[in-house]
Amino acid sequence: MSDPGIDADKAVAIRLRARLAVVERAAWFGLVHAMKTRPAETEAYFASERARCTEGFGSGAWAKDLTDAERRMLAAEVDAGLAQLLEEARAEV
Repeated sequence: MSDPGIDADKAVAIRLRARLAVVERAAWFGLVHAMKTRPAETEAYFASERARCTEGFGSGAWAKDLTDAERRMLAAEVDAGLAQLLEEARAEV
């Protein structure tokens, strides 16, 4: 499934982007379903994962290839992303 007018490297990036979109949509479906069927447990899980990510990135146990500043940035982005995702799921149900 290649278009002769698309650069091979660009085609790889597009395929990866498409896979990410598919995984994102599948995860979204699962999150909304979880919020509809077990909202308290889902929110508790998100709180636990946010804390786990903060600890994992903050302690340097995860993403060892990054500097401390880069890990702090990554931790903040992940935390903000999880918080936003949960807010969006709440609004969906």
